[in-house]
Amino acid sequence: MPGLAIEAATSHVEVAVVDSGLAPLAHEIEEVGHGHTRRLAPLVARALERAGRRVEQLKWIAVDLGPGSFTGVRVGLATAEALALASGAALCGAPSLAALALGAGASRALIVPLVPGGRRDVYAGYYRADARGAVSLLAAPRVGPVEEAIAGAREARELVAVREVRFVGPGAAREREALERAFPGSTASESGFAGLSALDLARAARSVRRVALGLDGPAQSLRPLYVRPAQAEEKVRRAALASQPLVIRPFTNAEVPAAVTIERRVFGDPWTESFFRGELGQSMVHARVALLEGRLAGYSVAWLGVGEGHLGNLAVAPEHRRRGIARALMDDMMQAARERGVERLNLEVRTSNFAAQGLYRGYGFRLVGLRRGYYRDNGEDALVMQWHNSMPH
Repeated sequence: MPGLAIEAATSHVEVAVVDSGLAPLAHEIEEVGHGHTRRLAPLVARALERAGRRVEQLKWIAVDLGPGSFTGVRVGLATAEALALASGAALCGAPSLAALALGAGASRALIVPLVPGGRRDVYAGYYRADARGAVSLLAAPRVGPVEEAIAGAREARELVAVREVRFVGPGAAREREALERAFPGSTASESGFAGLSALDLARAARSVRRVALGLDGPAQSLRPLYVRPAQAEEKVRRAALASQPLVIRPFTNAEVPAAVTIERRVFGDPWTESFFRGELGQSMVHARVALLEGRLAGYSVAWLGVGEGHLGNLAVAPEHRRRGIARALMDDMMQAARERGVERLNLEVRTSNFAAQGLYRGYGFRLVGLRRGYYRDNGEDALVMQWHNSMPH
């Protein structure tokens, strides 16, 4: 049974019908500019016709989740969902950055896929390839000027102790001169320079190494990866939440049962009730809860000692995310750390937890280590991030 891959995250659009071994039966490519809405459906129809297949024969449909063009990502997702509804095919997805990293064909290297992000910005991903060429997610993607992508590459290379840095993708083609100045030879492969590939997308979306690549499980596989929110959406969100009172206060044993409920919803390796109660009684523990209208919405637990501290747990109930709760908890903890004279703070975070990495980075945390297979529930790697009090505040 064939599958269909829709690559529409940039103006370079590709649609491929592939067989069970992911070999192409038909492959359509077109530069559509801003015409995703008008051109994508005809490209899908033409690919199916040339492959001699009907939409109801499709076993699965893969789509690019971004980052890239907001319009392209949304049109691609809507088209994939409509086709799946009509055909009964399973839906799957992968980020553009993961597809580029898999298509690089590198080994013993840091792979940094780049996708144009509007103006002169680029979306940058960070992946590592081992000696066998197996690709794994290393850190959360970023968006900004090419200089930020280069700085991110320098930071990430220290974690994997490799010499080779390979920039791939259409963003690397655009910024080749600056990349070569920073890392000579890093763009020599020209991988992905012509644009994102539907065939690479199919391989990423159908990969059996989804955890290593940082891909969500099937139930969440079509959540788009925008990296940065749309400005209009953020403005509306901030206005809607401005009137909601948030209370931060000490975490007591009375909140433990509610915290455990959130813990089990949020984490694959949750803390137990006995562990919470044991930690709350420790003198170095700085623990806080966040309350919305008197109900527990989030909490944090940190150990703040003489000179050094560790953030052990920060969680927000899924229905209360994007309300500034995690930031309020972090503000409280960072203030306490400075008041206690903490010079250095450490934490571990999953490589796939992009939101958390972005939050911590905003407070000055930087990557300092990689713990492979750290999380017991699925064997995912953990990043070690660290903050120093020498930073301005």
